[in-house]
Amino acid sequence: MSSNGKLCPGCMNDSGGEKICPICGYDSTRQNPENCLPIGFVLNDRYTVGQAKHSNGEGITYIGWDNSEASIVTVREYFPVGFAVRNADKTVGMVKGGEYTFNEGLIEFIDINRQIMESSLPSQMPITDVFEENGTAYTVTQSISAITLREFLTKNGGTLKWEQARPLFLPLIDTIKGMNDLGIIHGGISTDTVLVGRDGKLRISGYSIKNLRLNDSPLESVVLHGFAAIEQYDSDMHTDAYTDVYGLCAVLFAVLMGNVPPRATERLNNDSMTVPAKFAEELPRHVLSALANGLQVLPQNRTKNIEAFKNELVYAEMSNTAPLTRKTEKAETASRKVSKKSGSTAKYVVISSVCTAAVFFAIVAILIFTVFKDDFFGNDSSLGQSSTVSVSAPSVDEIGAVDSGAEVSDVLFTVPQLTGKYYAELADTTVPEAEVYEKFEFVIKGKEYSDKYQRGQICAQSVAEGTGVVRDTKIELTISLGPKEIKIANVLGLDETNAKLELLKQGFLYDNIEVAEKYDEDHEPGTVLEQEPKYGTQVSADSAVKIYINSYTGSSDSSGTD
Repeated sequence: MSSNGKLCPGCMNDSGGEKICPICGYDSTRQNPENCLPIGFVLNDRYTVGQAKHSNGEGITYIGWDNSEASIVTVREYFPVGFAVRNADKTVGMVKGGEYTFNEGLIEFIDINRQIMESSLPSQMPITDVFEENGTAYTVTQSISAITLREFLTKNGGTLKWEQARPLFLPLIDTIKGMNDLGIIHGGISTDTVLVGRDGKLRISGYSIKNLRLNDSPLESVVLHGFAAIEQYDSDMHTDAYTDVYGLCAVLFAVLMGNVPPRATERLNNDSMTVPAKFAEELPRHVLSALANGLQVLPQNRTKNIEAFKNELVYAEMSNTAPLTRKTEKAETASRKVSKKSGSTAKYVVISSVCTAAVFFAIVAILIFTVFKDDFFGNDSSLGQSSTVSVSAPSVDEIGAVDSGAEVSDVLFTVPQLTGKYYAELADTTVPEAEVYEKFEFVIKGKEYSDKYQRGQICAQSVAEGTGVVRDTKIELTISLGPKEIKIANVLGLDETNAKLELLKQGFLYDNIEVAEKYDEDHEPGTVLEQEPKYGTQVSADSAVKIYINSYTGSSDSSGTD
Protein backbone atom coordinates (compact mmCIF):
# COMPACT_ATOMS: atom_id res chain seq x y z
CA MET A 1 0.00 0.00 0.00
CA SER A 2 2.81 2.39 0.74
CA SER A 3 6.54 2.62 0.39
CA ASN A 4 7.06 1.11 3.83
CA GLY A 5 4.19 -1.37 3.60
CA LYS A 6 3.24 -0.79 7.21
CA LEU A 7 0.16 1.42 6.87
CA CYS A 8 -2.98 -0.14 8.29
CA PRO A 9 -5.80 -0.09 5.65
CA GLY A 10 -8.31 0.55 8.42
CA CYS A 11 -6.80 3.65 10.02
CA MET A 12 -3.78 4.56 7.86
CA ASN A 13 -1.50 4.59 10.91
CA ASP A 14 1.75 2.65 11.10
CA SER A 15 0.77 -0.86 12.22
CA GLY A 16 4.36 -2.07 12.39
CA GLY A 17 3.54 -4.67 9.77
CA GLU A 18 1.27 -6.56 12.18
CA LYS A 19 -1.60 -8.59 10.74
CA ILE A 20 -3.96 -7.18 13.38
CA CYS A 21 -3.45 -3.43 13.74
CA PRO A 22 -2.48 -2.63 17.35
CA ILE A 23 -4.11 0.80 17.00
CA CYS A 24 -7.55 0.08 15.51
CA GLY A 25 -7.76 -3.74 15.52
CA TYR A 26 -8.25 -3.99 11.75
CA ASP A 27 -7.37 -7.38 10.23
CA SER A 28 -5.16 -6.64 7.22
CA THR A 29 -6.33 -9.82 5.46
CA ARG A 30 -9.83 -8.39 5.11
CA GLN A 31 -10.93 -7.08 1.72
CA ASN A 32 -13.44 -4.47 0.64
CA PRO A 33 -16.81 -5.65 -0.73
CA GLU A 34 -16.90 -6.57 -4.44
CA ASN A 35 -18.66 -3.41 -5.53
CA CYS A 36 -15.90 -1.29 -3.94
CA LEU A 37 -12.39 -0.48 -5.04
CA PRO A 38 -9.88 -3.00 -3.68
CA ILE A 39 -7.54 -2.06 -0.83
CA GLY A 40 -4.28 -0.72 -2.24
CA PHE A 41 -5.86 0.64 -5.45
CA VAL A 42 -4.18 3.92 -6.46
CA LEU A 43 -6.24 6.82 -7.80
CA ASN A 44 -4.96 9.79 -9.80
CA ASP A 45 -1.40 8.40 -9.40
CA ARG A 46 -1.52 9.79 -5.87
CA TYR A 47 -4.15 8.41 -3.47
CA THR A 48 -4.00 4.87 -2.08
CA VAL A 49 -7.41 3.43 -1.21
CA GLY A 50 -7.91 1.78 2.18
CA GLN A 51 -10.96 0.32 3.88
CA ALA A 52 -14.43 1.22 2.57
CA LYS A 53 -15.92 3.02 5.57
CA HIS A 54 -19.40 3.98 4.46
CA SER A 55 -21.74 3.87 1.47
CA ASN A 56 -25.14 5.25 0.54
CA GLY A 57 -27.25 5.83 -2.56
CA GLU A 58 -24.79 8.39 -3.92
CA GLY A 59 -21.46 6.65 -3.46
CA ILE A 60 -18.75 5.00 -1.39
CA THR A 61 -16.41 6.58 1.17
CA TYR A 62 -12.93 5.17 1.77
CA ILE A 63 -10.13 6.04 4.12
CA GLY A 64 -7.10 6.85 2.00
CA TRP A 65 -3.48 7.88 1.99
CA ASP A 66 -2.14 10.89 0.09
CA ASN A 67 1.26 9.68 -1.15
CA SER A 68 2.31 13.20 -2.14
CA GLU A 69 1.56 14.80 1.22
CA ALA A 70 2.08 11.66 3.35
CA SER A 71 -1.22 12.26 5.11
CA ILE A 72 -4.52 10.54 5.85
CA VAL A 73 -7.44 11.59 3.65
CA THR A 74 -11.03 10.59 2.97
CA VAL A 75 -11.85 9.56 -0.61
CA ARG A 76 -15.45 9.72 -1.84
CA GLU A 77 -16.39 7.84 -5.04
CA TYR A 78 -19.52 8.65 -7.04
CA PHE A 79 -21.24 5.26 -7.34
CA PRO A 80 -25.05 5.63 -7.35
CA VAL A 81 -26.73 2.43 -6.18
CA GLY A 82 -28.88 0.89 -8.89
CA PHE A 83 -27.31 2.98 -11.65
CA ALA A 84 -23.63 1.99 -11.46
CA VAL A 85 -21.76 -1.30 -11.82
CA ARG A 86 -18.17 -2.22 -11.01
CA ASN A 87 -16.40 -3.59 -14.06
CA ALA A 88 -13.71 -6.28 -13.90
CA ASP A 89 -10.97 -3.66 -14.37
CA LYS A 90 -12.46 -1.70 -11.42
CA THR A 91 -13.81 1.07 -13.60
CA VAL A 92 -17.43 2.15 -13.18
CA GLY A 93 -20.07 1.43 -15.79
CA MET A 94 -23.67 2.59 -16.12
CA VAL A 95 -26.69 0.34 -15.81
CA LYS A 96 -28.53 0.19 -19.12
CA GLY A 97 -31.48 2.56 -19.07
CA GLY A 98 -30.04 4.55 -16.17
CA GLU A 99 -27.53 6.60 -18.14
CA TYR A 100 -29.40 9.89 -17.73
CA THR A 101 -29.76 9.58 -13.96
CA PHE A 102 -26.11 8.52 -13.63
CA ASN A 103 -24.76 11.39 -15.72
CA GLU A 104 -27.06 14.00 -14.22
CA GLY A 105 -25.86 13.01 -10.75
CA LEU A 106 -22.23 12.88 -11.88
CA ILE A 107 -22.32 16.45 -13.14
CA GLU A 108 -24.01 17.64 -9.94
CA PHE A 109 -21.54 15.68 -7.77
CA ILE A 110 -18.56 17.31 -9.49
CA ASP A 111 -20.09 20.78 -9.49
CA ILE A 112 -21.05 20.75 -5.79
CA ASN A 113 -17.70 19.47 -4.61
CA ARG A 114 -15.69 21.82 -6.80
CA GLN A 115 -17.64 24.75 -5.40
CA ILE A 116 -16.95 23.51 -1.86
CA MET A 117 -13.25 23.19 -2.71
CA GLU A 118 -13.14 26.74 -4.05
CA SER A 119 -15.31 28.37 -1.39
CA SER A 120 -13.03 28.20 1.69
CA LEU A 121 -16.04 28.66 3.96
CA PRO A 122 -15.02 28.58 7.64
CA SER A 123 -17.03 25.57 8.86
CA GLN A 124 -16.84 23.43 5.75
CA MET A 125 -14.99 20.13 5.64
CA PRO A 126 -11.99 21.07 3.45
CA ILE A 127 -12.08 19.30 0.08
CA THR A 128 -8.59 19.32 -1.43
CA ASP A 129 -9.13 17.56 -4.76
CA VAL A 130 -11.89 16.68 -7.22
CA PHE A 131 -11.07 14.59 -10.26
CA GLU A 132 -12.58 12.23 -12.83
CA GLU A 133 -11.24 8.74 -13.36
CA ASN A 134 -12.44 5.17 -14.03
CA GLY A 135 -15.69 6.39 -15.60
CA THR A 136 -16.75 8.29 -12.49
CA ALA A 137 -15.58 11.09 -10.16
CA TYR A 138 -13.82 11.31 -6.82
CA THR A 139 -13.37 13.86 -4.05
CA VAL A 140 -10.56 13.99 -1.52
CA THR A 141 -11.18 15.55 1.88
CA GLN A 142 -8.54 16.57 4.38
CA SER A 143 -8.53 14.47 7.54
CA ILE A 144 -9.63 16.47 10.57
CA SER A 145 -9.77 14.94 14.03
CA ALA A 146 -13.46 15.08 14.88
CA ILE A 147 -16.51 13.16 16.02
CA THR A 148 -20.17 13.71 15.20
CA LEU A 149 -22.19 16.20 17.18
CA ARG A 150 -24.52 13.34 18.15
CA GLU A 151 -21.61 11.41 19.68
CA PHE A 152 -20.37 14.51 21.44
CA LEU A 153 -23.76 15.23 23.03
CA THR A 154 -24.11 11.59 24.11
CA LYS A 155 -20.76 11.74 25.90
CA ASN A 156 -21.32 15.12 27.51
CA GLY A 157 -24.72 15.27 29.16
CA GLY A 158 -26.93 15.59 26.09
CA THR A 159 -27.20 19.38 25.83
CA LEU A 160 -25.33 22.69 25.70
CA LYS A 161 -26.32 26.06 27.10
CA TRP A 162 -27.19 28.80 24.64
CA GLU A 163 -24.17 30.81 25.83
CA GLN A 164 -21.98 27.86 24.79
CA ALA A 165 -23.83 27.01 21.59
CA ARG A 166 -23.91 30.58 20.29
CA PRO A 167 -20.18 31.01 19.44
CA LEU A 168 -20.02 27.46 18.09
CA PHE A 169 -22.96 27.81 15.73
CA LEU A 170 -22.34 31.26 14.23
CA PRO A 171 -19.54 30.18 11.84
CA LEU A 172 -21.57 27.07 10.96
CA ILE A 173 -24.62 29.19 10.16
CA ASP A 174 -22.54 31.49 7.95
CA THR A 175 -21.08 28.50 6.10
CA ILE A 176 -24.50 27.00 5.35
CA LYS A 177 -25.68 30.43 4.21
CA GLY A 178 -22.60 30.73 1.98
CA MET A 179 -23.45 27.41 0.32
CA ASN A 180 -27.08 28.50 -0.12
CA ASP A 181 -25.81 31.68 -1.78
CA LEU A 182 -24.03 29.42 -4.27
CA GLY A 183 -27.34 27.69 -4.95
CA ILE A 184 -26.44 24.53 -3.02
CA ILE A 185 -28.90 23.07 -0.52
CA HIS A 186 -27.55 20.52 1.95
CA GLY A 187 -30.84 18.78 2.78
CA GLY A 188 -29.15 16.52 5.33
CA ILE A 189 -28.11 18.82 8.16
CA SER A 190 -28.22 16.72 11.32
CA THR A 191 -26.26 15.82 14.43
CA ASP A 192 -24.56 13.14 12.29
CA THR A 193 -23.41 15.51 9.54
CA VAL A 194 -22.27 18.27 11.91
CA LEU A 195 -18.85 17.36 13.31
CA VAL A 196 -17.07 18.58 16.43
CA GLY A 197 -13.33 18.96 15.91
CA ARG A 198 -10.45 18.70 18.33
CA ASP A 199 -10.13 22.46 17.98
CA GLY A 200 -13.65 22.87 19.36
CA LYS A 201 -15.10 24.06 16.05
CA LEU A 202 -18.23 22.75 14.34
CA ARG A 203 -17.97 21.70 10.69
CA ILE A 204 -20.63 20.64 8.22
CA SER A 205 -20.11 17.45 6.20
CA GLY A 206 -22.31 15.31 3.96
CA TYR A 207 -23.09 17.62 1.04
CA SER A 208 -24.55 15.44 -1.70
CA ILE A 209 -26.51 15.46 -4.91
CA LYS A 210 -30.10 16.58 -4.47
CA ASN A 211 -31.71 13.21 -5.19
CA LEU A 212 -30.01 11.61 -2.20
CA ARG A 213 -32.04 13.82 0.15
CA LEU A 214 -35.48 13.34 -1.42
CA ASN A 215 -37.70 10.54 -0.16
CA ASP A 216 -39.15 9.62 -3.57
CA SER A 217 -36.05 10.12 -5.75
CA PRO A 218 -34.83 7.47 -8.22
CA LEU A 219 -31.77 6.92 -6.02
CA GLU A 220 -31.62 4.93 -2.81
CA SER A 221 -32.25 8.07 -0.76
CA VAL A 222 -31.14 9.00 2.74
CA VAL A 223 -33.72 11.23 4.42
CA LEU A 224 -32.82 11.98 8.03
CA HIS A 225 -36.07 11.80 9.96
CA GLY A 226 -36.51 14.52 12.56
CA PHE A 227 -34.10 16.78 10.67
CA ALA A 228 -35.68 16.53 7.19
CA ALA A 229 -38.29 19.13 6.19
CA ILE A 230 -41.73 18.16 4.88
CA GLU A 231 -40.80 19.14 1.30
CA GLN A 232 -38.19 16.37 1.24
CA TYR A 233 -40.97 13.79 1.49
CA ASP A 234 -43.18 15.19 -1.28
CA SER A 235 -42.09 15.40 -4.93
CA ASP A 236 -44.74 18.08 -5.58
CA MET A 237 -42.96 20.45 -3.19
CA HIS A 238 -39.64 22.20 -3.78
CA THR A 239 -36.55 22.35 -1.61
CA ASP A 240 -34.82 25.68 -1.10
CA ALA A 241 -32.88 27.63 1.52
CA TYR A 242 -35.83 27.21 3.91
CA THR A 243 -35.14 23.45 3.80
CA ASP A 244 -31.74 24.02 5.37
CA VAL A 245 -33.31 26.42 7.87
CA TYR A 246 -35.47 23.53 9.11
CA GLY A 247 -32.51 21.14 9.38
CA LEU A 248 -30.33 23.71 11.15
CA CYS A 249 -33.12 24.55 13.61
CA ALA A 250 -33.67 20.84 14.30
CA VAL A 251 -29.97 20.44 15.13
CA LEU A 252 -29.97 23.47 17.43
CA PHE A 253 -33.20 22.22 19.01
CA ALA A 254 -31.49 18.89 19.74
CA VAL A 255 -28.44 20.64 21.19
CA LEU A 256 -30.46 22.89 23.49
CA MET A 257 -33.33 20.55 24.37
CA GLY A 258 -31.66 17.16 24.33
CA ASN A 259 -34.08 15.53 21.88
CA VAL A 260 -34.77 15.55 18.14
CA PRO A 261 -38.05 17.03 16.82
CA PRO A 262 -40.70 14.53 15.66
CA ARG A 263 -40.71 13.53 11.99
CA ALA A 264 -42.10 16.32 9.79
CA THR A 265 -44.70 14.00 8.22
CA GLU A 266 -46.08 13.28 11.71
CA ARG A 267 -46.15 16.95 12.63
CA LEU A 268 -48.10 17.79 9.47
CA ASN A 269 -51.28 16.20 10.81
CA ASN A 270 -50.58 16.30 14.52
CA ASP A 271 -48.04 18.87 15.58
CA SER A 272 -47.38 17.51 19.04
CA MET A 273 -43.79 18.72 19.32
CA THR A 274 -43.27 19.71 22.92
CA VAL A 275 -40.41 20.85 25.12
CA PRO A 276 -39.99 20.64 28.89
CA ALA A 277 -41.70 23.70 30.35
CA LYS A 278 -39.36 23.79 33.34
CA PHE A 279 -36.57 25.02 31.05
CA ALA A 280 -38.64 27.79 29.45
CA GLU A 281 -37.26 30.55 31.65
CA GLU A 282 -33.61 29.81 30.86
CA LEU A 283 -33.59 30.42 27.09
CA PRO A 284 -33.78 33.96 25.59
CA ARG A 285 -37.10 34.83 24.01
CA HIS A 286 -35.57 35.64 20.63
CA VAL A 287 -33.91 32.20 20.50
CA LEU A 288 -37.28 30.54 21.15
CA SER A 289 -38.88 32.68 18.45
CA ALA A 290 -36.15 31.79 15.94
CA LEU A 291 -36.56 28.07 16.61
CA ALA A 292 -40.35 28.23 16.51
CA ASN A 293 -40.35 30.08 13.21
CA GLY A 294 -37.59 27.96 11.67
CA LEU A 295 -39.33 24.70 12.60
CA GLN A 296 -42.67 25.56 11.05
CA VAL A 297 -43.80 22.48 9.12
CA LEU A 298 -45.06 24.21 5.99
CA PRO A 299 -42.44 26.13 3.96
CA GLN A 300 -44.73 29.12 3.45
CA ASN A 301 -44.90 29.62 7.21
CA ARG A 302 -41.22 29.00 7.85
CA THR A 303 -38.30 31.44 8.01
CA LYS A 304 -37.31 31.81 4.37
CA ASN A 305 -33.52 31.76 4.50
CA ILE A 306 -30.51 31.39 6.77
CA GLU A 307 -29.81 35.13 6.94
CA ALA A 308 -33.28 35.86 8.30
CA PHE A 309 -32.89 32.99 10.78
CA LYS A 310 -29.51 34.30 11.96
CA ASN A 311 -30.82 37.82 12.41
CA GLU A 312 -33.67 36.55 14.53
CA LEU A 313 -31.54 34.06 16.45
CA VAL A 314 -28.61 36.33 17.29
CA TYR A 315 -29.70 39.91 16.83
CA ALA A 316 -33.42 39.51 17.62
CA GLU A 317 -34.22 41.28 14.36
CA MET A 318 -37.38 40.16 12.62
CA SER A 319 -37.56 40.14 8.84
CA ASN A 320 -40.77 40.49 6.87
CA THR A 321 -40.53 36.83 5.94
CA ALA A 322 -40.25 35.66 9.53
CA PRO A 323 -43.10 37.07 11.64
CA LEU A 324 -42.74 36.59 15.38
CA THR A 325 -46.00 34.76 15.89
CA ARG A 326 -47.49 32.22 13.49
CA LYS A 327 -50.40 30.68 15.37
CA THR A 328 -53.07 28.51 13.86
CA GLU A 329 -56.44 28.20 15.54
CA LYS A 330 -55.36 24.81 16.84
CA ALA A 331 -52.14 26.26 18.22
CA GLU A 332 -53.95 29.12 19.94
CA THR A 333 -56.19 26.60 21.67
CA ALA A 334 -53.16 24.68 22.85
CA SER A 335 -51.64 27.90 24.11
CA ARG A 336 -54.71 28.73 26.18
CA LYS A 337 -54.64 25.24 27.70
CA VAL A 338 -51.05 25.67 28.76
CA SER A 339 -51.74 29.05 30.36
CA LYS A 340 -54.29 27.51 32.74
CA LYS A 341 -51.66 25.33 34.39
CA SER A 342 -49.61 26.47 37.35
CA GLY A 343 -45.85 26.93 37.01
CA SER A 344 -45.19 23.80 39.09
CA THR A 345 -47.42 21.46 37.09
CA ALA A 346 -46.96 22.68 33.52
CA LYS A 347 -44.68 20.10 31.90
CA TYR A 348 -44.80 20.93 28.23
CA VAL A 349 -45.26 23.76 25.80
CA VAL A 350 -46.01 23.62 22.08
CA ILE A 351 -42.97 25.29 20.49
CA SER A 352 -44.59 26.13 17.18
CA SER A 353 -47.39 28.06 18.85
CA VAL A 354 -45.91 29.65 21.95
CA CYS A 355 -42.83 31.75 21.38
CA THR A 356 -42.29 32.24 25.08
CA ALA A 357 -42.16 28.50 25.77
CA ALA A 358 -38.93 26.58 25.68
CA VAL A 359 -36.07 24.83 26.76
CA PHE A 360 -33.26 23.75 28.49
CA PHE A 361 -31.26 23.06 31.51
CA ALA A 362 -27.78 23.85 32.75
CA ILE A 363 -25.46 20.94 32.18
CA VAL A 364 -22.01 21.74 33.38
CA ALA A 365 -20.48 24.94 34.72
CA ILE A 366 -17.83 26.52 32.56
CA LEU A 367 -15.17 25.69 35.12
CA ILE A 368 -15.98 22.00 34.74
CA PHE A 369 -15.70 22.29 30.97
CA THR A 370 -12.24 23.77 31.46
CA VAL A 371 -11.07 21.30 34.05
CA PHE A 372 -12.38 18.25 32.26
CA LYS A 373 -11.85 19.37 28.67
CA ASP A 374 -9.69 16.31 27.97
CA ASP A 375 -12.66 14.05 28.73
CA PHE A 376 -15.08 15.65 26.27
CA PHE A 377 -14.77 12.90 23.69
CA GLY A 378 -13.96 9.96 25.94
CA ASN A 379 -11.77 7.18 24.55
CA ASP A 380 -14.10 5.83 21.88
CA SER A 381 -12.04 4.99 18.84
CA SER A 382 -14.93 4.34 16.49
CA LEU A 383 -15.51 6.58 13.52
CA GLY A 384 -18.79 8.44 12.97
CA GLN A 385 -20.49 7.61 9.71
CA SER A 386 -19.67 10.99 8.20
CA SER A 387 -16.44 11.57 10.10
CA THR A 388 -13.11 11.80 8.36
CA VAL A 389 -11.01 11.34 11.42
CA SER A 390 -8.14 9.25 12.66
CA VAL A 391 -8.76 6.43 15.07
CA SER A 392 -8.04 7.89 18.48
CA ALA A 393 -10.82 10.17 19.70
CA PRO A 394 -9.64 13.74 20.23
CA SER A 395 -9.76 15.98 23.23
CA VAL A 396 -11.16 19.48 22.86
CA ASP A 397 -9.35 22.66 23.73
CA GLU A 398 -11.92 25.41 23.29
CA ILE A 399 -15.48 24.10 23.22
CA GLY A 400 -17.68 25.22 26.08
CA ALA A 401 -16.44 28.79 26.22
CA VAL A 402 -19.20 31.24 27.05
CA ASP A 403 -20.00 34.05 24.63
CA SER A 404 -21.74 36.79 26.55
CA GLY A 405 -22.78 38.52 23.34
CA ALA A 406 -21.75 41.85 21.98
CA GLU A 407 -22.67 44.71 24.26
CA VAL A 408 -23.61 48.10 22.89
CA SER A 409 -20.79 50.60 23.20
CA ASP A 410 -20.47 54.31 22.57
CA VAL A 411 -16.95 53.73 21.28
CA LEU A 412 -16.62 54.20 17.54
CA PHE A 413 -14.96 51.50 15.45
CA THR A 414 -13.30 52.13 12.10
CA VAL A 415 -14.81 50.25 9.17
CA PRO A 416 -12.11 48.21 7.39
CA GLN A 417 -11.71 47.73 3.66
CA LEU A 418 -13.93 44.80 2.72
CA THR A 419 -13.85 44.97 -1.07
CA GLY A 420 -11.63 42.34 -2.62
CA LYS A 421 -12.15 39.94 0.28
CA TYR A 422 -14.31 36.83 0.25
CA TYR A 423 -17.38 36.82 2.48
CA ALA A 424 -16.15 33.66 4.20
CA GLU A 425 -13.10 35.57 5.46
CA LEU A 426 -15.34 37.82 7.54
CA ALA A 427 -16.64 34.83 9.52
CA ASP A 428 -13.31 33.05 9.85
CA THR A 429 -12.19 33.34 13.46
CA THR A 430 -8.65 32.19 12.56
CA VAL A 431 -7.68 35.19 10.41
CA PRO A 432 -5.75 38.08 12.03
CA GLU A 433 -8.60 40.51 11.29
CA ALA A 434 -11.20 38.39 13.13
CA GLU A 435 -11.28 40.70 16.16
CA VAL A 436 -11.96 43.65 13.86
CA TYR A 437 -14.71 41.93 11.85
CA GLU A 438 -16.63 40.74 14.92
CA LYS A 439 -17.45 44.36 15.79
CA PHE A 440 -19.75 44.68 12.77
CA GLU A 441 -22.76 42.87 11.33
CA PHE A 442 -22.36 41.86 7.71
CA VAL A 443 -25.33 41.25 5.42
CA ILE A 444 -25.20 40.29 1.76
CA LYS A 445 -27.31 42.87 -0.04
CA GLY A 446 -27.03 41.34 -3.50
CA LYS A 447 -24.76 40.22 -6.29
CA GLU A 448 -23.60 41.93 -9.45
CA TYR A 449 -21.19 41.38 -12.31
CA SER A 450 -17.76 42.95 -11.94
CA ASP A 451 -14.72 43.06 -14.22
CA LYS A 452 -12.58 44.25 -11.30
CA TYR A 453 -13.35 41.59 -8.71
CA GLN A 454 -13.32 37.81 -9.07
CA ARG A 455 -16.45 35.73 -8.62
CA GLY A 456 -17.26 35.49 -4.89
CA GLN A 457 -15.27 38.56 -3.82
CA ILE A 458 -16.91 41.55 -2.15
CA CYS A 459 -17.18 44.31 -4.75
CA ALA A 460 -19.06 46.99 -2.75
CA GLN A 461 -19.76 47.87 0.90
CA SER A 462 -22.54 50.15 2.15
CA VAL A 463 -20.35 51.91 4.74
CA ALA A 464 -17.10 53.32 3.39
CA GLU A 465 -13.71 52.22 4.64
CA GLY A 466 -12.44 54.47 7.43
CA THR A 467 -15.90 55.50 8.67
CA GLY A 468 -16.34 55.48 12.46
CA VAL A 469 -19.46 53.59 13.57
CA VAL A 470 -20.88 52.08 16.77
CA ARG A 471 -20.55 48.39 17.54
CA ASP A 472 -22.79 45.98 15.60
CA THR A 473 -23.46 48.45 12.80
CA LYS A 474 -24.95 46.64 9.83
CA ILE A 475 -22.80 46.80 6.71
CA GLU A 476 -24.42 45.63 3.48
CA LEU A 477 -22.14 43.85 1.06
CA THR A 478 -22.38 43.22 -2.67
CA ILE A 479 -20.80 40.03 -3.99
CA SER A 480 -19.15 39.84 -7.39
CA LEU A 481 -20.45 37.41 -9.99
CA GLY A 482 -17.27 37.89 -11.96
CA PRO A 483 -17.12 39.31 -15.50
CA LYS A 484 -20.49 39.86 -17.14
CA GLU A 485 -19.28 38.30 -20.36
CA ILE A 486 -17.51 34.97 -20.87
CA LYS A 487 -15.61 33.76 -23.92
CA ILE A 488 -17.39 30.47 -24.57
CA ALA A 489 -15.17 27.38 -24.59
CA ASN A 490 -14.71 24.96 -27.48
CA VAL A 491 -16.65 21.79 -26.65
CA LEU A 492 -16.70 20.31 -30.15
CA GLY A 493 -15.73 16.64 -30.14
CA LEU A 494 -16.44 16.17 -26.43
CA ASP A 495 -19.11 13.80 -25.20
CA GLU A 496 -22.24 15.28 -23.63
CA THR A 497 -21.09 14.91 -20.02
CA ASN A 498 -17.69 16.49 -20.52
CA ALA A 499 -19.13 19.26 -22.68
CA LYS A 500 -21.59 20.18 -19.93
CA LEU A 501 -18.88 20.05 -17.31
CA GLU A 502 -16.67 22.38 -19.33
CA LEU A 503 -19.51 24.88 -19.69
CA LEU A 504 -20.37 24.62 -15.99
CA LYS A 505 -16.75 25.32 -15.08
CA GLN A 506 -16.95 28.52 -17.10
CA GLY A 507 -19.91 29.71 -15.05
CA PHE A 508 -22.87 28.93 -17.29
CA LEU A 509 -26.04 27.78 -15.53
CA TYR A 510 -26.94 24.09 -15.79
CA ASP A 511 -30.57 24.89 -16.70
CA ASN A 512 -29.35 27.10 -19.57
CA ILE A 513 -27.43 24.29 -21.29
CA GLU A 514 -29.71 22.78 -23.93
CA VAL A 515 -28.94 19.49 -25.68
CA ALA A 516 -30.22 18.57 -29.14
CA GLU A 517 -29.38 15.70 -31.54
CA LYS A 518 -27.86 15.78 -35.00
CA TYR A 519 -26.88 12.81 -37.21
CA ASP A 520 -23.43 12.61 -38.83
CA GLU A 521 -21.74 9.33 -39.82
CA ASP A 522 -18.41 11.10 -40.39
CA HIS A 523 -17.92 11.95 -36.71
CA GLU A 524 -17.67 9.98 -33.47
CA PRO A 525 -21.01 8.82 -32.01
CA GLY A 526 -22.22 10.73 -28.97
CA THR A 527 -19.90 13.71 -29.43
CA VAL A 528 -20.69 17.40 -29.88
CA LEU A 529 -21.02 18.32 -33.56
CA GLU A 530 -22.05 21.96 -33.19
CA GLN A 531 -22.49 24.54 -30.47
CA GLU A 532 -24.43 27.78 -30.28
CA PRO A 533 -23.03 30.34 -29.73
CA LYS A 534 -19.81 29.30 -31.43
CA TYR A 535 -16.68 28.97 -29.30
CA GLY A 536 -14.74 32.17 -28.76
CA THR A 537 -17.93 34.25 -28.71
CA GLN A 538 -18.27 36.72 -25.82
CA VAL A 539 -21.60 36.03 -24.10
CA SER A 540 -23.33 36.77 -20.82
CA ALA A 541 -22.89 34.20 -18.05
CA ASP A 542 -26.65 33.69 -17.91
CA SER A 543 -26.96 33.11 -21.67
CA ALA A 544 -28.47 29.95 -23.10
CA VAL A 545 -26.00 27.53 -24.70
CA LYS A 546 -27.05 24.80 -27.12
CA ILE A 547 -24.97 21.76 -28.01
CA TYR A 548 -25.76 19.22 -30.75
CA ILE A 549 -24.87 15.61 -29.93
CA ASN A 550 -24.19 13.12 -32.71
CA SER A 551 -27.05 10.60 -32.67
CA TYR A 552 -25.13 8.25 -34.99
CA THR A 553 -24.52 5.02 -33.05
CA GLY A 554 -21.71 3.63 -35.17
CA SER A 555 -23.89 1.07 -36.95
CA SER A 556 -24.55 0.93 -40.68
CA ASP A 557 -28.05 2.32 -40.14
CA SER A 558 -28.21 5.59 -42.06
CA SER A 559 -31.83 6.38 -41.44
CA GLY A 560 -31.01 9.22 -39.07
CA THR A 561 -31.77 12.76 -40.15
CA ASP A 562 -30.53 16.20 -39.17
